[in-house]
Amino acid sequence: MAVPAGTQPAIYRDPQDVRTIINLARCGLVLALLLLVSIGSNLYQYQRRPDRIVVDRSSGRVLEINDREFGQTEAIELGPDHLTDADKKYIAGEFAQALYQIDPATRPKDLERALRMMVPDSALKFARYLKEQGILEKQQQESWQSVWTAQDVSVDSHDRYSVRVIGRQDIRRLDNGVPLQEPHQLNLSIKLAADPKGRADRNLRSGFIINSFNYREIQ
Repeated sequence: MAVPAGTQPAIYRDPQDVRTIINLARCGLVLALLLLVSIGSNLYQYQRRPDRIVVDRSSGRVLEINDREFGQTEAIELGPDHLTDADKKYIAGEFAQALYQIDPATRPKDLERALRMMVPDSALKFARYLKEQGILEKQQQESWQSVWTAQDVSVDSHDRYSVRVIGRQDIRRLDNGVPLQEPHQLNLSIKLAADPKGRADRNLRSGFIINSFNYREIQ
């Protein structure tokens, strides 16, 4: 159809086309919102603590599911974590064993384990003492082996961060090719400190670290 001269043509948009564009815009907005919700859910699942189920294997009873407590049994009781005298005795006993039970095959790792249990400054001083006195070289040259038997581990009633360990060290060594056996009765006083890291691998999950220690031999 011809348009008369001097007039402007009027352009109209198809209503169906307009509705289609609006619907597509709405769908795009909904998809964008769903994407944001999905990303938020993934981040939440990544950050949240994993599900925890505590089961007493001796009785088969479930004690806790997702932080909901279900009581206690004769063997286990759930409650807030707090450091106890048993934790102190445990770290002190393990420290004494790492020092005084000597297995030539694992001696370097045992000493490294003992040094990790100590306050860094005390560990450095103790390592320097071992090197200056040539203790490790002597033990290696004389083929030292020993068995450590802890006989009593107790927390000092006057100093709750001091643990006394009484034990027996049975040493087998060579003196100019002659095998010798030497029993030693030792009394250790181990001073502890609460580890700022809490229960960690370096303190064997006890929450305590070795501040210092000394010993004397019981004749």
